[in-house]
Order: sequence, then C-alpha cells, then structure tokens
Amino acid sequence: MEKRKNRSLSPDEPVAIACIRDYDEDKIYSALSRADEALGIFEGTLSGKKVVVKPNLVAKRSPDEAATAHPAVVGTVIRWLRDRGADDITVAESPGGVYNKARLHGIYTATGMAEIAEKYGAKLNYDCAYAETAAPDGARCRLFDLIQPILDADVVVDVCKLKTHALTGMSAAVKNMFGSVPGIVKFEMHSRFPDYGDFAEMLVDLCELIADRSEFVSVTDGIVAMEGNGPTAGTPVPLGALLVSKNPFVSDSASSYLIGREGKVPTVNIASQRMFAPAEFASLNTVAIEGADAESLASVLAVPDSVEKNGIERIRNLFGGRIYDMFRPYPVMDLSVCVGCGECAASCPRHTITMVPKAEAGPAAKRAKAHRVPVIDRDGCIRCFCCQELCPHGAVRIRKNPITRVLS
Repeated sequence: MEKRKNRSLSPDEPVAIACIRDYDEDKIYSALSRADEALGIFEGTLSGKKVVVKPNLVAKRSPDEAATAHPAVVGTVIRWLRDRGADDITVAESPGGVYNKARLHGIYTATGMAEIAEKYGAKLNYDCAYAETAAPDGARCRLFDLIQPILDADVVVDVCKLKTHALTGMSAAVKNMFGSVPGIVKFEMHSRFPDYGDFAEMLVDLCELIADRSEFVSVTDGIVAMEGNGPTAGTPVPLGALLVSKNPFVSDSASSYLIGREGKVPTVNIASQRMFAPAEFASLNTVAIEGADAESLASVLAVPDSVEKNGIERIRNLFGGRIYDMFRPYPVMDLSVCVGCGECAASCPRHTITMVPKAEAGPAAKRAKAHRVPVIDRDGCIRCFCCQELCPHGAVRIRKNPITRVLS
C-alpha cells in the first residue's frame, strides 16, 4: 500500500507541553486529551487502523532507572488510543543486541511493558521480521532496514524518554526511532556512519521516513528525565514535563531547551537546517497544558562525560583529524565492576573489543573478579559508546585526554 506523505513536518506545527510531577495515570490522560483537543492529532477515528506504540526500551532496565519510557505513560497512551477508537494496538521495539523473541520477552518484562499491555489490551510484538525500505528523500542515508510492525503501521506513536546521550547529546523523539532498525543492524549503522555529524544526519533521515509513511505523534516522557551518562548509565532527575506533537523534530527542539541544550543537539540543528523545526524555543508554536510554564520547567541537566565542554570540536579537521582524535573522549573498562558477560564485545560495531583471559589483560586486570575480561583496541574504536549504552553492569567509563580534562 502506498503510504501518504505526512503533512505535519512543518516548523509551524505546535508542541503541547504539560507540567506533570509524578506518574499519575489520570493526570497523564488529562494532559494527552487536552493536547489532542488543542493539536487535532488524529484524522478521524482510529478504528480499523494498525496502531504501533514505539516506546524507548533501550535495555532490560527497571522503570525507576529512567532509561526507558515509563509504563504509566505507555499504558495511558494505550488507554487514550483505545478511547479514540483504536482496536488494533501493538507495542513494538527493537532494543540493542540480538533481535529475537527471547530478548524481547526479557525487555518487555523488565521494563513493565508486559504488565501494562495486558492491563490495557495491547499486543506485544514478537515478529522479528524486517525489510529494506527506500528513503528517497534521505540526505545521508536512502535505504533502511525497518522492523515489520513499523512497516505495517497506519499510525505510529513514538513514546520516548527524555535523556542526555553520550553519542547524540540528547535522546528523545528522533533518536527513539532508531529502535525501528532491527537489533544488530544498528551496529552496522554505527559502523557505516562513525562520524557524529553523519550519524545525526542518518537519524534525521530515518525519522523523516517513518513520519512520512503514517500518521505520527510523539509523546515525550520527561516527567523523570535522565542526566549525565545517558542513555542508560545516567542519573534520574525530576523534570516534570510531558510533550506531545505530530512533529518529532519540533518536539525535540522544545526538549533541547528544557534540558539546557538548546543549539547543542546535532539532530535538532540538522532538522532546523532542513526546515522541519525552529532551532530556538522562542520560535516554536507551543501550547501550555496543565498549567505548564516552560521557562520554569527548564533545567540544565548534567551532560555525558563524552560531551566536550572546551571547544575541542574546533580542531576537528586540523591535520586530517589526527589531533582531534588524540583529544576525543574514549571508553575504558572498569574491571573491578565487570563480570565478564561479553555484552560489550557483542555490541561493538567495529569488533574492537575482545574477551581475553584475565592473566592476558595486563596489570589493570589484577582487580578483576571475572576470569575473562574485555580489552579495547583503541586504534579501531569509533567512540560510538555502544559498549557503555548496553553494558548491564555499568562497567564502561569515559576517559578524557589529561590536557582536555585540564581545559574543561
């Protein structure tokens, strides 16, 4: 079936911002309903349409860790969609790593999605099929592998978690759609686009493609956000914001303002250049819901250790980038925490991490508890920080060049 072009990817598309301080489902429902009324989100009834709810379920984490979309938000979204007439709702995600039924089951259970889907009568996707899809309007990437539920959807509801992010600076509506790419194919995408700017361009291409194929709405869970070493190793922080928009790029522009990163999120800047959204909050068409005052909600969240604070980006192209590479932060293993599970090696796009016997890993391995430990080939590392993102034990740290630390 030929999918229509989304007419909502306009910089003038409004974003509703609600002030909600806790995960009270009635408050969330009220905010969604008022946003729906103000924004005119759906075209008629949802009856007979295939609706896919795409939450951020990056890893097997408890909702209290703020790494994943909270089940209270996802459940309330499902309830809201049911009341709008939806009778075919599927919760679908492809987390990092192997994309199979066993991994999905573990993710759905740990994040609270299994319980909430049963409560509100939604299906959990276990179909691990995917297919190549052309993105003729893509500026950096024109061919994507997408999971089957996204391909089949008439309506996509992007339920993201607002977090700082080691690679992209911020994870919200646009970054969440990377979960539409099947598991290990994500690692191939990291390998294809090792440059941070190219990777951000690819994410914008991907989000544009999905938003163009179906009716689309983003719901950003910033009630409790994550700061620091997101998307999984950061710290939960109360922000009190819930954002709703038909344009994910507009929503992310507002999100970047709320976390104190306006003008510093590559995907937002790229979207602004493509005329999908204003880069500045002052130029956004905002709708206040539930007494929201965006200026009072705004905070300055701690950034990941990987984010440069000293202008080192200015020397990116000096001497072919060799000087820049010397100063860029890089991942290191805390072997006192590592349990030797090998998840980091399995998640490395360039296969620069190998598991070796403790005795072969050098002096630092003396304090290791595991018999086999990871070793990183620094020369091959592209600093995508997938190892940090997917380590279930928080054993990957970010280290900076000593001179960079002094300058910071």
